Amino acid sequence: MNELKRVASFCEVRGITELINKCRAVIVGFSGGADSTFLLSVLPQLFPGITVAAAHLNHMIRGAEAERDLAFCREFCLSRGVRFFEGEADIPKIAAEKGKSDEEAGRDERYKFFDKCRKELAAELFCEKHEVLVATAHNSDDNLETVLFNLARGTGLRGLRGIPAIRDGIYIRPILSLSSKEIREYCKEHGIDYVVDSTNLEEAYTRNRIRSAVIPELEKINPDVRDGVLGTCELVTIDEEYLEGEALAALGDADDSIRSEKLLKLPIPVASRALRILYRRVAGIALDKEGVDTVLSALRSNSAGRLHLPGGVTAYYGKLLRFAVETDKNSTCEFCFKVKRGLNTFEDLGFSIGLFDGEEDAKNSLGNEIYNKLIYKIAINDKIKDNLFVRSRRDGDVYFIRSHHRKQKKLF
Repeated sequence: MNELKRVASFCEVRGITELINKCRAVIVGFSGGADSTFLLSVLPQLFPGITVAAAHLNHMIRGAEAERDLAFCREFCLSRGVRFFEGEADIPKIAAEKGKSDEEAGRDERYKFFDKCRKELAAELFCEKHEVLVATAHNSDDNLETVLFNLARGTGLRGLRGIPAIRDGIYIRPILSLSSKEIREYCKEHGIDYVVDSTNLEEAYTRNRIRSAVIPELEKINPDVRDGVLGTCELVTIDEEYLEGEALAALGDADDSIRSEKLLKLPIPVASRALRILYRRVAGIALDKEGVDTVLSALRSNSAGRLHLPGGVTAYYGKLLRFAVETDKNSTCEFCFKVKRGLNTFEDLGFSIGLFDGEEDAKNSLGNEIYNKLIYKIAINDKIKDNLFVRSRRDGDVYFIRSHHRKQKKLF
């Protein structure tokens, strides 16, 4: 089976063909390298009824070489009548400002650029933005590198899925079944010129070390290692999608909370995914294994409290588990509740306050085992004139101790 037939078969099996047939246009992420040049060349042949455009982002890393790439991409598209979008982003500067690697910052900026291009092309074609897809030229080598990188860093099933053929119903990877070698051979055979990125050879980049040192060793064990990993990714994807579906069903319409008892009754693979889904909805970032284990351990303690997690998120736990983003002024939402005699449990806030007539009353109500674990204070009843309330801190709050007023903010 030649390369075009393999790409067509892959697109059909993985749902890419169906998605393209429903859209108006596809924008190819075009670097000028062999992979993206191949993709831009064959896509109109495979889908002749679709509008194909190209988008090139200058990362401002390689100076004159980057300018050469831009000129090549511009001329390539001009000679073929392909709509060409171009932009630039100072990746080293952005990476330094955001504390990211050049690779991470470059990926983020590319997808921002793609989104901008989709909006512009949709306006030109008088169609909706969702009718414009983005095709990236990831191949089977990229997929293998991604799986190995994730495995070395530590990952679950999600990381072992590799690069998905379709992401978010917008981004497609039509040539994921071909290797870099096969793509270069096709370009040579059909006289398709392309440029070579010198940074692909630099050992400073993690993926380059995997490509140059790790993969050749794996090929000695199994020459078809790419196909083997791709098949594994497909099997893992099926399992992951099922488990995530179960987690979504357990959450129902909840955006940021779930009853602790319900969560703990779920199988661990489902419960951990439900936690991650809730956390991502609130924080916009992933919760790692350590964070998941910490939250589940807190819930199993059958107590109430709070946990500070990455991304400025606080987990309030008790009968209800709730995630909330901390504000600059305080770490909780605004609240004010009256405290009644006995045990007052505030599920949404993740703690309880008991109001008892002395220690014996508290022990009799709570039991010695629980009482001994509490933080408690004794107040003199005749000094309390009105009702007691528990509320969030406010600007200007003070407390009185040793004949002096002190600012509560300073205490915290």
